[in-house]
Amino acid sequence: MKTLLELLEGFPPENQAAAGDHPRVRHLTSDSREVRAGTVFVAIRGGSRDGHLFIEAARDAGAVAVVGELALPEERLRALGLPYVQVRDGREALARLAANFYGHPSRSMLVIGVTGTSGKTTTTYLLESILRSAGHRVGVIGTVNFRYDDRILESTHTTPGSVELQRLLAEMKEGLCTAVVMEVSSHALKQHRTACIAFDGMVFTNLTPEHLDYHPDMEDYYRSKALLFTDMVESSIAAGKRPFAAINADDEYGRRLLGELRQARRPELGFASFGLAPGLHEVPALDVSGEGLCIGLDGIRGRVAGSFLNTELSSKLTGRFNASNLLGALTVAGGLKVDPAMIAGGISSLELVPGRLQRVPNARGIHVLVDYAHKPDALEKVLRTLGEVRGSQRLITVFGCGGDRDRKKRPVMGRLATELSDCVIVTSDNPRTEDPLSIIEEIRLGIASDCSNCQVEPDRRKAIHAAIALARPGDVVLIAGKGHEDYQIIGTRKIHFDDREVALEALQAP
Repeated sequence: MKTLLELLEGFPPENQAAAGDHPRVRHLTSDSREVRAGTVFVAIRGGSRDGHLFIEAARDAGAVAVVGELALPEERLRALGLPYVQVRDGREALARLAANFYGHPSRSMLVIGVTGTSGKTTTTYLLESILRSAGHRVGVIGTVNFRYDDRILESTHTTPGSVELQRLLAEMKEGLCTAVVMEVSSHALKQHRTACIAFDGMVFTNLTPEHLDYHPDMEDYYRSKALLFTDMVESSIAAGKRPFAAINADDEYGRRLLGELRQARRPELGFASFGLAPGLHEVPALDVSGEGLCIGLDGIRGRVAGSFLNTELSSKLTGRFNASNLLGALTVAGGLKVDPAMIAGGISSLELVPGRLQRVPNARGIHVLVDYAHKPDALEKVLRTLGEVRGSQRLITVFGCGGDRDRKKRPVMGRLATELSDCVIVTSDNPRTEDPLSIIEEIRLGIASDCSNCQVEPDRRKAIHAAIALARPGDVVLIAGKGHEDYQIIGTRKIHFDDREVALEALQAP
């Protein structure tokens, strides 16, 4: 338990002066419904509600102090009867309060953040395996779950809110973790959820159109991602760290970020470029090149060469985009001085990443793969990758689009699926509150009217069974969209549904 004054460490003097009689704090929240005795309530404007409307309700529920963005009238302050601390940005203040409350756990662990549109989850799994190989006890925060030691917790967000995030880091530290790997979303960066985290390493995987229902345009999306390599560095430096960043030079926005970091000339931030196609970009030679990698359906093998890393690798993952994820993981690990032999050992020991081109084993000789690709860029990358390695065998794709999400991507994904597959079965994904047939009709808008390789089956279970019934030995069946998810959201109900289980059921059918 800490006093309000202790929680205001690092805040401006005028904020600290507002601490009043220094009440003792047991809890932090920006949700008035979560207030209990001993809580500091942070009132935040924006979103669906203005937290300043609930200040008195928070007091009545047991709050001992309020932090807010508005200058409250004197009469309201007197009637409130609690210390009121006015700040410029409530979200940023909440993150700083949380870091102080939990004792800045990131400062005493190795922390690596991974950001980008695609590849974050796979890169964190690779880094987890590499760091374990190097002798670390590793915690992971990401899309699939939150995990450390033998504990697996359900993931609430790709990157949780600042209070939950600091609590998780503190629990991982108490669980004797020496390293943490986390996915860092653009939402989290823009909303200051990761403020005050002292990162040792950062990875930029790529940037393609996504979350444009939240970001007004790609510039805002990029600038939000770039915060990990600019604003977040300040917390690392304050903690005495010298952070290192690995940036994908195969990506247009990665090349832009590299240029901006070179221009900034910050000696306290080390960084390196990685890529698969050296010589194609108007940038200096790659620091880590995967040009020597051989990518097949059975894995990725070959030599990685670079200015500070040169080693032979063997991975059970497949696909060009996974080769890029692999390069990002080993580049940041190499930059943080992890032994190359430990890097290679960690990469080779990773069997799979849940729902990321995950194989469904069978004795029928069919390559059945489940992947999370649920947006155009990800689907195109997966299909092109499989197209490169399938040889003369057919590629059969099952996919749908989620409801209550970006509708513009639906026809685009319909076009990509039919152009890059031999056979496509359009089905339902997570329709949520939309009519599944309406979603399918919007997907079909992108499919040529004379397309003969496409059929519709709204029932996802039947669609997966139909795809596997069509397949012959050697064929590739891609079940895309849901990946690691073990549920389907229909209306407001969340029912159990796992593509991997259904695929295995179909493979075992007579």
